[in-house]
Amino acid sequence: MNKDVIYIEPEQDITDILANIKAAKNKIIALVPPKKAGVLRSAVNFKLIAKAARRNEKTVVLITADESLRRLAASVAMPVAKTLQSKPQLPDVEDVVEFGDKKAKVGASEKDDVIEGEPEQKEDSEEEKEVAAPTKKIPVATAVKVKTGKKAEPVEEDVIEGEPEPKEESDEPKTKKEKTVAKMKGAKIPNIAKYRKFIIAGGIALILLIGFCFWANVIAPAAKITVTVHATTANFAEKVTFVDNEEKADPKSGILFLEQKSVTKRAEADFEATGEVDKGTKATGTITVTRPKGDIVNCDDETSTFSIPKGTTVKIGDKQFVVTEGGSANAGNDEIAFSGRGSRQICSLKSDVSSGAIAIAAVENGEDYNVAASTSVTLGLNTTKKYSVSSSAMAGGSSKKVKVVSIEDLETASSGLSGEGEKEAREELSNEFGADYVFLGNMEQSDPKVTSSPNVNEEVGDNITPKVVREVTYTLYAVSRESVNTYIKTTVEANLGDDTQEVYDTGADKAFFEAFKNSDNDSAAKLKSTTKTGPRVTEEMVAEKSLGKKIGDVRKVLSSFKGVSNVDIDTSYFWVSSVPSDTNKVSIEVKVEE
Repeated sequence: MNKDVIYIEPEQDITDILANIKAAKNKIIALVPPKKAGVLRSAVNFKLIAKAARRNEKTVVLITADESLRRLAASVAMPVAKTLQSKPQLPDVEDVVEFGDKKAKVGASEKDDVIEGEPEQKEDSEEEKEVAAPTKKIPVATAVKVKTGKKAEPVEEDVIEGEPEPKEESDEPKTKKEKTVAKMKGAKIPNIAKYRKFIIAGGIALILLIGFCFWANVIAPAAKITVTVHATTANFAEKVTFVDNEEKADPKSGILFLEQKSVTKRAEADFEATGEVDKGTKATGTITVTRPKGDIVNCDDETSTFSIPKGTTVKIGDKQFVVTEGGSANAGNDEIAFSGRGSRQICSLKSDVSSGAIAIAAVENGEDYNVAASTSVTLGLNTTKKYSVSSSAMAGGSSKKVKVVSIEDLETASSGLSGEGEKEAREELSNEFGADYVFLGNMEQSDPKVTSSPNVNEEVGDNITPKVVREVTYTLYAVSRESVNTYIKTTVEANLGDDTQEVYDTGADKAFFEAFKNSDNDSAAKLKSTTKTGPRVTEEMVAEKSLGKKIGDVRKVLSSFKGVSNVDIDTSYFWVSSVPSDTNKVSIEVKVEE
């Protein structure tokens, strides 16, 4: 199986090792330490390595024959191997020799397991249960009285010879078991029932005390370490471009994907119609145009044309009409008389030429245009030709005034709806994008579409209230805040040029765009924000110097870091004096000074 081999240099620290583990491509990582690797002499560092391996779903194998490193590896269940070619194995924790004890447990003699003290008691045999008979005569001694104040003289004992007196059986048992039984028989047995409540209460109290001690020293200890770093504030202003295709976007290069969302808002209101039109009829009739005999015509015009086009004005008295269907009064060649020769030739009409009936209509409705036939008619033609015009009687004109919706009514009503829906549209589009987007420029809106019911110039019937409707489409443009953050961070890091410095805040949460221009050929804007940079202090660096150490020592070490202005350590309870070794019980935050 493929594996990555990481050789640890003597000058490397734990953060370098963790970074190499994270960057490894294979699931199996062989960790080869040098002869003197101070960074691997810490149980905390082994825990950090094991945690980093679990997070990245990798297996770290320690390549070493050093017994102390193998013991540390065993504490975190890390596989070990003596060489890169040997098979990794999990070291047995029970085989680990602690505190320099060189005596092996395997193969120890049974004698070592014997606890010196009283000999092991054997079971009483039948012979030991019998009381042995006396085999020696025991002399009987007489008591000697001693007077007070005088020295007692020695008195010889009187021995009575003969059969020995039968010796009373001694109260002292002949074996230890009998002795123990005798003591138990003579002992006074206490009344357990009398002290039962105290015993139970004491037992419960003891269990609670043990549980509290375990909780207070194992479960309860936790700490939160907050390291405040002094950072430098700077203004950021760079031009960025936009594309409407996400696949063409490149946030690191300042090419951002421009998204847009639209919504149409409809506003309506009632209004009063004030327009009035005449829905009556127009008077109609005909006119006849006559060209008189002898009228001079153009000799080059074989037909001597004379047209009366549609729309020509006709005035009968003081009433004005218009030609609704065009007509003509043309003269054929046979109706033209020629006289003279050459340039002196003159052409004229041989007889009158009539146009026939030409339809006309009044320009307005009303009975006033119903006029009688007339020969005094003026034809609105600008011509040198001579002609006369007569008209038939004009008839059919009538007047009917009705209320309608005028253009002015519609404009007045729609102006009252101007601006309605704009605030609601912006709020709706903003919510649709969400807080993870940065908006560009003002919200665009289309030209309003205004309609009415009834339509303009339509009659408004009785008991009908006209209604105006105004529709506007609003469009909002935005860019994801994540892409903004990526561009700012990439640009600022490139300008730092130093691995010891770090970007702590890109200002993406308060970034904004200026001079937004959106067109097919050029879509761009200037991105502005406020950034904060400072010395590089990571959570891994803080953890390496903190886990398992006294709070005072941790505060002193972390305060010595370059750029650190304050170290705050909060513990879960007042009796916790050390930072726990378990990384799951330690919360680390690196923040920028306000």
